[in-house]
Amino acid sequence: METEPVPGKDIYLTIDIDVQIAAEEGLKENIDYVNKTYGADSESGAIVAVNPNDGSIIAIASYPTFDLSTYNRDYSELSKNPANPLYNRALDGLYTPGSVFKLGMVAAGIDSGTITAQTQLNCDGIYTYYPDYQPKCWVYDSVSSPIHKHGMINATEAIKVSCNCFFYELGRVMGIDLMNDYCKRYGLGSMTGIELPEKRGILAGPEYRELNGLTAWMPGNTISAAIGQSDNNFTPVQLSVYVSTVLNGGTRYSAHLLSQVRSYKNSEVIYTREAEVLDNLEFGKEITDPIMEGMRQMIESSSSVSYYMRNIPVIVGGKSGTAELGGNTRENGLFVCAAPYNAPEIIVTSVVEHAGSGSYSA
Repeated sequence: METEPVPGKDIYLTIDIDVQIAAEEGLKENIDYVNKTYGADSESGAIVAVNPNDGSIIAIASYPTFDLSTYNRDYSELSKNPANPLYNRALDGLYTPGSVFKLGMVAAGIDSGTITAQTQLNCDGIYTYYPDYQPKCWVYDSVSSPIHKHGMINATEAIKVSCNCFFYELGRVMGIDLMNDYCKRYGLGSMTGIELPEKRGILAGPEYRELNGLTAWMPGNTISAAIGQSDNNFTPVQLSVYVSTVLNGGTRYSAHLLSQVRSYKNSEVIYTREAEVLDNLEFGKEITDPIMEGMRQMIESSSSVSYYMRNIPVIVGGKSGTAELGGNTRENGLFVCAAPYNAPEIIVTSVVEHAGSGSYSA
């Protein structure tokens, strides 16, 4: 008995091939540039571009990578490579977000009524609320700034200058439970829904500490978590979904790569992947506008980042993050951006491991 062959179906992805090529090439070029120009020791990174209005993945890249056409032949060499090219950093790499986390803190602070966009909090360079734990704002020891403090600033200004003390105080007043209520709704520490294996990530807090038998959560941990440090660790695709949620008005979409399934030779559309809403915080412009403005000002005020964006035909808003790794290990650099900044159609997250500064991921 013979069975006639049946044509398979064609899968169409959400990936924009031109953006994908640019992402892969740009990621490699940027890592080489950072190493050569700034003396970094980076070998790896990731970049993810998402449509914030439906969760579709526009581009997703991890570096170093490999040639799929010679994968079997090269497997032994690839598996022994210390840079681990078989590890998909976009989906499985867990990174402390650093100041990228501050965008969500502003949204949570305003939505919960803890602050308004006009509320000013003070930065003296050192946060002195706790007598036994007094962390500094980055500006306090900065050789590039003679002011050593930011003074009284509002949320937009705090995003622009990335003031730690503003967010220490906001985090202390909100408390870890309220902070994490919002973070969970942003999708931080949760699966994004993408149709590939991914890491869940880690949302810092008492719940994580208790489940993993770690030391008890202390007040100082809360203010550290408020600036994206502590135990917080998220994937690049998760960070793109989180930023999309904050900037699109609070709607968290499932991330997805599948666009359509069509019959053989593209004759009939069998299935179209619709946008899937996982949560909706219903943020108004009183929340999104101050954040977007702070992101616009952040790029405009940074000579290095504004230089990178100079030829883009729309205004871009962004936020850098420098994630401390402890010891003498050079910090990871993270950068998220939205374009156009006031009505985003694309959200990009880039990570360069051991770059030393978030701006080097821009």
